[in-house]
Amino acid sequence: MAPKKQKEGNKSRANLAEDEALDWLKPRTLLKPDDQEEVPEADLEEEVGRVLTTINPQWVADEVAYHYGQGRFVLKPKPTFGKAYPLYIYQGTAIRKDSEEAKAQIAAGYGMVGFDDAGPKRAKVKKSAAEEEEEEEPEPEPAAPAEEAKAEEDAVQEEEKPAAPEEVEAPVDEAAVGEETAVAEEGGEEAAPEEKAGEEPLIEEVITIKPRVKKLANQFNFCERAALTYNNPRRSVDTQTIPPPRANYGSTCLQSIIFDFYQEDYARKMKEKEDEKPKRLRKKAAKHAKSAQQIHDEQLAQRIREAWTILERLVNQNIYDDIAQDYRYWDDPSDEFREGMGSLLPLWKFQFEPMRSHAVCEVQWNPHYQDLFAVAYGSLDFTQQQKNGCLCLFSIKNPAYPEYSVITESPIICLDVYHETPYLICVGRYDGNVCVYNAQLTLESSYQYKSDSVRDKHSNIVWEIRWGARLIDGEASFFSISGDGRVVQWAVMPGELQATTIITLQSSVPPIPGPDGTLLTVNSCGSCICFHPEKADIFMVGTEDGMIHTCSLKYNRNYVRSVQGHHMPVYRIHYNYFNNSIYASCSGDWRVKIWEDGRDEPLFMFELGSPVGDVKWAPYSSTVFAACTADGKVYVYDLNVNKYRPICVQAVVSKKTKKLTRIDFNARLPVLVCGDTKGTSHVVKLSPNLRVMCKPPKKAQGVDQRTLQIMKLDKLLSLVRDPPFQTGVVDEKFDDD
Repeated sequence: MAPKKQKEGNKSRANLAEDEALDWLKPRTLLKPDDQEEVPEADLEEEVGRVLTTINPQWVADEVAYHYGQGRFVLKPKPTFGKAYPLYIYQGTAIRKDSEEAKAQIAAGYGMVGFDDAGPKRAKVKKSAAEEEEEEEPEPEPAAPAEEAKAEEDAVQEEEKPAAPEEVEAPVDEAAVGEETAVAEEGGEEAAPEEKAGEEPLIEEVITIKPRVKKLANQFNFCERAALTYNNPRRSVDTQTIPPPRANYGSTCLQSIIFDFYQEDYARKMKEKEDEKPKRLRKKAAKHAKSAQQIHDEQLAQRIREAWTILERLVNQNIYDDIAQDYRYWDDPSDEFREGMGSLLPLWKFQFEPMRSHAVCEVQWNPHYQDLFAVAYGSLDFTQQQKNGCLCLFSIKNPAYPEYSVITESPIICLDVYHETPYLICVGRYDGNVCVYNAQLTLESSYQYKSDSVRDKHSNIVWEIRWGARLIDGEASFFSISGDGRVVQWAVMPGELQATTIITLQSSVPPIPGPDGTLLTVNSCGSCICFHPEKADIFMVGTEDGMIHTCSLKYNRNYVRSVQGHHMPVYRIHYNYFNNSIYASCSGDWRVKIWEDGRDEPLFMFELGSPVGDVKWAPYSSTVFAACTADGKVYVYDLNVNKYRPICVQAVVSKKTKKLTRIDFNARLPVLVCGDTKGTSHVVKLSPNLRVMCKPPKKAQGVDQRTLQIMKLDKLLSLVRDPPFQTGVVDEKFDDD
């Protein structure tokens, strides 16, 4: 049968080999080319040694790439890992026997025989003769073929493997074995009489017990295998392409070109955003959208407006040429003959025709542009209150018309120009709202930020407003004080103003009973606010009952310090530019007082005979300050020249029809501006005696002017302080120019 089956198998393989689809089953034949060289048999049997090296035969030593900039092939940088690098790393479970970990496992009893289990154990078991005879040896079975016998042995071994733990009995201690042997011997002595009685004798059998071996279980069922794969032959395909055409291009990039590109890019992005909106919103926006022609017309109108502005300045400078010449070159020659006295030279008068019936409630020079100042138009006559207000920016280059003007819905009472960005102006209005205007938006006539008229506004007039330090997140902030007794901090957030009440001014009046008998706390009405020049968290507030409170942003439960400064409302408080502990205050009780921090009594007190609307320290001298009164006069004091009387008293307006409300010094020019109740801003020039600089003492010729001004003020204050004078202060007389 076997030869027949083999023949059939060969036949089927031959038939399969004839199939074209199974060519790989055809037997391999050795093909020799005709020009193959004959090699002797001895050379073929010669053993040639092969050496394994770390050099990869398929490694390309130097790779090149075409560089279009250089126009040639350049070498590629070689990798840092070398010619061979690992592709796969696996941590195995096998460890060396002499390692510390293996010694620790052997000491714990894993994988080795324990000390108590060393060697086989023997135990004696007693069996009767009948049991011994019952144990018969099984009959031998006929021998199976070699292959079948091997398969059966493997099967038996697999069946016996799980039963091994049951067959291996527990190790028996030697002491226990000895006890059992002793018991068996005693039993044998006792059994002797029984045997005599005719019972079967017992036979002793010794059983060898193998020790239990602790196996180290394979927790991960890991099996490690290795295989050698076939390396495919490497094939190289090279091709050569024509380099792309190149051309040299050069152009000049101007600022206008960059600006136009950004404008086009911004317009494209805005158009994409409009396309993403629903059709309903796009139709609604399309009704209010301006066409390209309208935008072009507005831009053209703006350019024409700028050209007319320049032309208007030229015409006005020709008209007011004599005033411009006096402003630049003329000084009062009479100052040479009257020592300690000066005068004010009237220069320009600024008016805005729609605001002739309004009062100038605030005037302030721009900190960056020396010829520009801001004016707030409102009303201080509460019996005939105006319905609207105006914010204007005037320049001394054009006295005829303001550079920027915006009409507001409510009269403007106060304003402040931001020092960091001088085009931002915050204003406080009569209705309790605060606004922020951007003077750069020349085509816009509305505010950029405004307080919420329902939730965050003041419930009374905003009397003064001041910019403060930036917040932790970088947002700008300003502070306002109102007649409702609240000091509010306004954070300029994107698109809105966020209000935070810093402190509520409490009055010294005891609580009064309300309509239902409940006691109501009376708040003090704030009238002015002034921040410390160096300590941004310290500020002073003046009230309508004449109190001056020192407050802190870090402690808003109570005042840091309070002083009974005046007997009527405090209108303004202003710090000295050269000494931060000295400040001046003015009030409706006709008095101007000079204070020092930490003292309850003023250092100087001057009575002007009329309500004082404003007081300001001069930025060029530490002892000069000016005040304006309701009778239309401007008072200029120099404490270094005369500590009791002003060195200049000049009527700027008629006291019968007008009153002066506010005053401000220019930081770089020898002029000051003051406003009246008829909407006119007056610019006057200081005579030489009003702006005298200090001469350095003989012992300090190289000292700068600011240090000399500080020394001059310290010497003056040492005469009125208690104790009057301290050693170490320069006791030199300051001679005037």
